[in-house]
Amino acid sequence: MITEGRLGARAVIVGAGIAGLAASAALAPFFETVELLDKDELPDAPCPRKGVPQELQVHILLKGGELALESLIPGTRAALLAAGATEVRLTEDVSIWERDAWQATRDLGYSQLMMSRSAFEHVLRRQVLQLANVVIRDRTPVERCPSAADLTVIATGRGDKLLSDVSAPETVLGIEVSYSSVRFAKPPSFRGERRFIACIPQPPDDRYGLVCPIENDEWLITLCSRFDDRVPDDLDGFRAYAAALPVPDIAERLREAVPLTPVRRYRIAQARWRHFERATGLPPRLLPIGDCISSFNPTFGQGMSVAAGHAVALRDVLANWSGSLDGVAAAYLPRAAEVSRQAWSLAAMVDLEYPRTVGERPPNFAKVVLGSEAMRQAAVLHPEVQLLRFEIGNLVKPDSAARSGPAARLVAREMTRTGGRARER
Repeated sequence: MITEGRLGARAVIVGAGIAGLAASAALAPFFETVELLDKDELPDAPCPRKGVPQELQVHILLKGGELALESLIPGTRAALLAAGATEVRLTEDVSIWERDAWQATRDLGYSQLMMSRSAFEHVLRRQVLQLANVVIRDRTPVERCPSAADLTVIATGRGDKLLSDVSAPETVLGIEVSYSSVRFAKPPSFRGERRFIACIPQPPDDRYGLVCPIENDEWLITLCSRFDDRVPDDLDGFRAYAAALPVPDIAERLREAVPLTPVRRYRIAQARWRHFERATGLPPRLLPIGDCISSFNPTFGQGMSVAAGHAVALRDVLANWSGSLDGVAAAYLPRAAEVSRQAWSLAAMVDLEYPRTVGERPPNFAKVVLGSEAMRQAAVLHPEVQLLRFEIGNLVKPDSAARSGPAARLVAREMTRTGGRARER
């Protein structure tokens, strides 16, 4: 018997990573029982596990992702802070060298929480287990989609096999990104520093680096490259690669930092977006989420936040649902696609600036690049543009916000100037 207000007796989620955990919070108000199934043994402490191959790389929770998780499970932000997340104020605690200059330092009224991937997942898992009707079953591999559930969500990430028989159009970019990370104890001179640093040179220079302050007053430092360039996988080479970046800030921190892990290298050949909203052969009560739908260039840090946005879209659909669950997918998938679209457009436009990236460039690509550069330049001059740029990039506001309002007019003015300078060259 289904309790009044519930839509079904049992929902199943395959995959208990960030996407699966967010999905469980989205489903919990609407089903008698929500089961998360994962093939791994899930640890009782924040530590790496086999099912997350990029576990030791930097993972960034965008502000939009944080807000989405908080709306799904109130108290999540406080739980992350209690578990040791580093709160980074925007932009007082941020140094971003982008293309040819440092971004302006201003109080944007926001902060972000930074942790290791394993710590993020551990906190979120504890939050989810406080929901009385959610059960997590680890060491439970799933070879085929469960048939006895009222609704099934597939949250098994990149390379998912459970949805391989579904025919869905795809957008694919050949990005050939490789990156290496090391977890460090800070030297005495930097203890207590909560500065996030990013060095992002002008394309086609394909080197970049990130310093992410995490729990226990430690750093995760990631160095990245594209195509034939490779970040060394030994510590001396790692330090030398950082020293060759256009600004010295990352190398300075590496000089006396004490490594806590070996250099971990990872490579992503493609970014992939499967358009399930236009799929054929998708069972009506089977829903993909997270990286199953869209997997981006991971160095943009969008994955966890997009998964949380998908979960909010699912919750919002179910909150207004009545009747057969057979129609849920048709209502949810276009909303999930819109979450993916904004993140994809932000990342893909940068990826496509590198000439060797394989993928179709839109007919107005040059104009889009010009607009992006105009917004970057306007953000240096105008705090309101810098704030809007942060909010769009962090999935707090839709990218349509850049097309209207006072900040948009400032960007349009700068675009005219930027276009004029480009024509003069």
